[in-house]
Amino acid sequence: MNDVGTLDTSIWAGYIVRPKGDMRLYTCRVYDTLQEASDVAQERADSHHRPYDVLATCDTSQRIIKTIEPRKSK
Repeated sequence: MNDVGTLDTSIWAGYIVRPKGDMRLYTCRVYDTLQEASDVAQERADSHHRPYDVLATCDTSQRIIKTIEPRKSK
């Protein structure tokens, strides 16, 4: 809570990672930086062989920041 008795929502600012097209609600980790979220999304995309979205937790005109595709295996 801040000085005027309202909840400070700045702790929720950040990025989340989830499978592309998955709109279910579930507990997830909020990453502080876009780079950290992108790295995690790339790891998950490669290990699960499906694309992952990096989304902003705050209200923006574009909620999905980027989509990470799995790298092709050699």
